[in-house]
Amino acid sequence: MPTLYRKYRPQTFNDVVGQEHIIKTITNQISAGHIAHAYLFSGPRGIGKTTSARLLAKAINCEQRAEGQFEPCDKCASCTEITGGRAIDVMEIDAASQTGVDNVRENIIDNAQFKPTKSKFKIFIIDEVHMLSTSAFNALLKTLEEPPAHVIFILATTEHHKLPDTIISRCQRFNFKKISYDVMMKRLQDLSKEEDIKVDEAVLGRIINKSDGCLRDAESLLGQVMSLNLKHIKVEDVQAVLPISDAKDVLNFVEYLLKKQTKEALEAINSIIESGVSIDNFCVEMIDTLRSIMITQAGLMSAIADFSEEAIKKIQSSAKEFKPEEITNLIELVMKKRLEIKNSPIPQLPLEILVVEMSSTCNSNTTCHPRENGDPAIGSPSFTTNSTVIPVKAGIQSPSITVIPTPHSLRSVQAPEESLSVHTPPKTIKQTIQSAVSRITGSREVKTTIEQIRSRWEELILKISENNHSLTFILKMCSLEKVENGLFYVTVPYSLHKEKIEEAKNKRAIEDCLLALFQENIGVACLVQPSAPVDNKAKEQEINNIASAFGGEVVG
Repeated sequence: MPTLYRKYRPQTFNDVVGQEHIIKTITNQISAGHIAHAYLFSGPRGIGKTTSARLLAKAINCEQRAEGQFEPCDKCASCTEITGGRAIDVMEIDAASQTGVDNVRENIIDNAQFKPTKSKFKIFIIDEVHMLSTSAFNALLKTLEEPPAHVIFILATTEHHKLPDTIISRCQRFNFKKISYDVMMKRLQDLSKEEDIKVDEAVLGRIINKSDGCLRDAESLLGQVMSLNLKHIKVEDVQAVLPISDAKDVLNFVEYLLKKQTKEALEAINSIIESGVSIDNFCVEMIDTLRSIMITQAGLMSAIADFSEEAIKKIQSSAKEFKPEEITNLIELVMKKRLEIKNSPIPQLPLEILVVEMSSTCNSNTTCHPRENGDPAIGSPSFTTNSTVIPVKAGIQSPSITVIPTPHSLRSVQAPEESLSVHTPPKTIKQTIQSAVSRITGSREVKTTIEQIRSRWEELILKISENNHSLTFILKMCSLEKVENGLFYVTVPYSLHKEKIEEAKNKRAIEDCLLALFQENIGVACLVQPSAPVDNKAKEQEINNIASAFGGEVVG
């Protein structure tokens, strides 16, 4: 018995669903007799690219199609041969298995020189064309650019960005889109009627959510469900075949997380595991749902077109109820936890930890932002402001100046007593601006002195040498100058040394060591100060020191 997607493959343009924008253009070309010499069909898998290519080939070569019409008769010898895959003038080539230049020469270039045997046109349908090698594309280019009058190319691909621009520019390009939820629901209901099997709408909804907008996947899953040989298929009947969570379950779990309902969230995870749903797949669905909420908050409704009407209402409600930063933060956390699932001895453990973390780091008056690397989170009690507002003198008619903290400044925040939420405004605008800039850039006083750093400098170098030998050598050449406004100043003799120290990873390594040694966040600033001329003997000694530092010796 053939699979559903093969048994009910569209044989006329009217049978194609979900691609009306493309079918309308192509059928107008057929009716008017304005056929292009090359087409490019691109889009995700299982949405009708190859089917549309075959229909175009049938319509062009149909022996009984009247002038001004576009539908193939589906009865003549040409149509039946193309439907059965026996048409010698319609060549379907799988580029995935025939990628080489020799395959292109033998199957396409050489064959294109001969006129069609029985039909009006010789048509080449090249599936997954992006798989061709560069040399194969180069060989195909000339024929594609100026093909014989009797040849038409139809290229299909799921990854059009891998095609050379020289190929794309010589084709009429059509972008196929994923099938919407409603269109797919109607299609599956029609197939169920054709098979005389009643399938509950909830089951069809699960199939649609699992198929990710690809109709072929949905039809294949429906066929798998129908193999249960039941006249009426219910949700409980397909639990083993389709262990998939509903969008409603995902949305409920997201709501539990954001509202810090720990017990309900943990119970939901337990229910997911018991139902046989892959915890990894659940995380993927949760990320997709959160993304839909985020995009809906931005005013774009296209992100929720693939959801049911009930799920759409829930997503819209969540988009209004929760803040954008809550949603984006949760997306990042779920993506990180998903990476931990593969290495976890208990698959659901990373997700359970996320639930507990979300609850333990939030309170009713703050946004949920679990701490990472010990840094205070925005919305946590130790960081209770999102901006610094600089007031102006009374009588001056100008708006207040709002300075938004940068990510760099967040790293400099220390204990709660130094929180940005409590500051006495200076008396003048100049003082106010200086104070604000100082706090935003991280400038501040620290207790550590330059003498303390000098006393432990060798210890710091030794600690860094464990992972970065080249940086160790440069640090030995540094002159330790001063500690001022929260910054530790060093000077080096050459600009290349300065550039090396200021590389993000190196600067962070030094600052981390300073933090470990002195229990304070101390920034690093580097200046270039050329050293005084040295005699040849001293220079020779310096070269020997460099060679020794890298485990070598001076030869000659």
